[in-house]
Amino acid sequence: MDYKQILEKAVAAKSFNIKACAGLREALDDDGRNAYDHIGSMLKHAQLDYIAHSIVRNSFLIELVNHDITSTKFQVRWTDDLNDDPRFASYEECLRIAQKLLKEISALSKDDLLLLVKFKEFTSVPYELPFDYINRYADKLHSERNIYLAFNEVARSTVRLRSFLFDDSKNPDAIVFKEIYKNKVKIKTYLTDRAQTGLYQTNREKRWETHPRSVQFALRIDCMKIESKLLLQVAKFKGANADLVAGLKREGYLPSSFEYATCPITRDYLDYQLFVDDILHPRHGRSAFQVGHLNPLKTVKDGESFGHTATNISWISDDGNRIQGSLSMSEVERLLIRIFKNRHFDMRI
Repeated sequence: MDYKQILEKAVAAKSFNIKACAGLREALDDDGRNAYDHIGSMLKHAQLDYIAHSIVRNSFLIELVNHDITSTKFQVRWTDDLNDDPRFASYEECLRIAQKLLKEISALSKDDLLLLVKFKEFTSVPYELPFDYINRYADKLHSERNIYLAFNEVARSTVRLRSFLFDDSKNPDAIVFKEIYKNKVKIKTYLTDRAQTGLYQTNREKRWETHPRSVQFALRIDCMKIESKLLLQVAKFKGANADLVAGLKREGYLPSSFEYATCPITRDYLDYQLFVDDILHPRHGRSAFQVGHLNPLKTVKDGESFGHTATNISWISDDGNRIQGSLSMSEVERLLIRIFKNRHFDMRI
């Protein structure tokens, strides 16, 4: 059985298991095998496995939403479901992508390589490594020319921040941030919302795997920027743990002085202790804090203030979320001004 058949058999199984995709090294050319072995010479066996699994997952496979838009299922990139779709890629193209990514990883210093595999300890999605696209609008999105190892300062900072915030010996509120991350941040950051209408219907796909013309799409690096913003914004809530704030300042993640975070709608300070209580003692169907886009994704305009970007996302209070609904920030401002003028006029009477 050749490697293409191995992958097709793995995704056809009732339950997907990445271990069923074994055999990558044997499918590579000589340069690819040399890169694979060079990486292996600097890592432990489990770390090399993680690199290999991540490359297989991100080179050959995609997790598409099913036709009922209820869940996702692994497919190979050459599935018929992707005919005439920029996310389609032949097996041969996927193999070239895998070899390119292996070579880029093998060119890292040992220190950088050890930092890269920290994604294994602190993951946002399974088989996570910072592979990303150069151009979301490329005719062939998933191609050797358009994908690269995005192990830049954003990715480095992201994995370092996770390792600080989730470490009990460094962060006195590590348990809080683990819960924030698991139940709020990584879902709102990395996975698509539920959209059952329009051209591109989706539900909890990886944002970089949904159709690139969808408003739900986002590059992986943009998602990492969002993650860091949301996590650090919590540390700016009024009443945040002083030791946590001091540690983040010491590590260079927060400036020596900053203004407390406020709800972008009500301008009320966001309260850390209330937030912690909400996270550690959740009430079914209710939450005092939400993550929301300031300008809804349906507002299709150019610029950082629109789309799934760090500039366009924030923690919002429950009151602010109710007021905003599906309105953009400018629409909210006009509404509040109109309400104020109307009520001010009433009060004079």
